[in-house]
Amino acid sequence: MADTVFVHRRAHRNVGDHACSPGAYVDLGPHRFVDFGADAGACDLAVLGGGQVFQDCVTYAIYRAAVARRVVVWGVGLSDKDRRSLEFDILAGRAALISTRNVGVTGVDYVPCASTLSPLLDAPPAPIHDVVLFSHAKKSGDLRRDAGVPEMANDVASMAEAVAFLASGATVVTNSYHGALWAMCLGRRVLMVPFSDKFRHFPENPPEAGPRDWVNHVDRAEARADLLADARARNNAFYDKVRNLSAV
Repeated sequence: MADTVFVHRRAHRNVGDHACSPGAYVDLGPHRFVDFGADAGACDLAVLGGGQVFQDCVTYAIYRAAVARRVVVWGVGLSDKDRRSLEFDILAGRAALISTRNVGVTGVDYVPCASTLSPLLDAPPAPIHDVVLFSHAKKSGDLRRDAGVPEMANDVASMAEAVAFLASGATVVTNSYHGALWAMCLGRRVLMVPFSDKFRHFPENPPEAGPRDWVNHVDRAEARADLLADARARNNAFYDKVRNLSAV
């Protein structure tokens, strides 16, 4: 029996989904990883998240983590509306700890995506492009491209590949949540092109532009120098809470 089962979206071709599990960055003893479509099985702890997976977590806690001794929800996308819902009450009744990557949700720990713990975000090299475009592979049908701006989509094979590309730009334009997050962690100037409200829950949201006119607003991009240190401190504090569960 694994001490810990880490549950996150593993079947999607989205580098953020693959990189967001805290199991890649913290030590909770013998463990394994499963997708939300697979049962946790017998385990001491099932860690759900991160990502935009609130509904997945509710369903999983009820049906697929039934024999897990404890359940923890780590850094998931959670809105105020979700927090007030019956589904949240159900999840809270099963989970020992719940945290969200969205700042300002009442009564829930704010813990940014665990991928901010990755050493890949340390000491980025100097940029070699003025601007790069990091696009969402499935949400970019109306996104304007510019022949002079290098582009990468978020369905790449690894976080290392994505981070190297993001670091190559002094300014990052992106409609990818993790593209915006990692670019800020790298100290790059960021201009977001959001397709949903999930982009608007950072402690200090970067400037936004539309998918067709972003090229006219690149000069509005801003950096967020303190985000990485704060994100790591909050993840490490939550990690301590999770480890302390085993003493109960």
